[in-house]
Amino acid sequence: MGRLLPVTLTEKVGEIPYTRQQLKQTFMNYDTNKDGQLSFDELKSAFEYLKSQFPGIRTELAFRKCDKDENGYIDYGKEMDSLVAYAEKCGFTIT
Repeated sequence: MGRLLPVTLTEKVGEIPYTRQQLKQTFMNYDTNKDGQLSFDELKSAFEYLKSQFPGIRTELAFRKCDKDENGYIDYGKEMDSLVAYAEKCGFTIT
């Protein structure tokens, strides 16, 4: 009989977590006007793509946590790094 690998409560068999690079690329793909920053609507669309159960709430929380200069956008650079870290903690998976 083979050994079973432990599965955390948030993981389901067959689901693979997004890498930091995949999350960053996903967010950059939703920068529809390519201005180097994410608006609320762009970020909400990205969270919808990631299959967030509550993309509006997830977006609001992300802005509170990551929009350091409070300009209403998530800028590439440190704010994007913070956003990717936040999304990573949310446990989005590729199904």
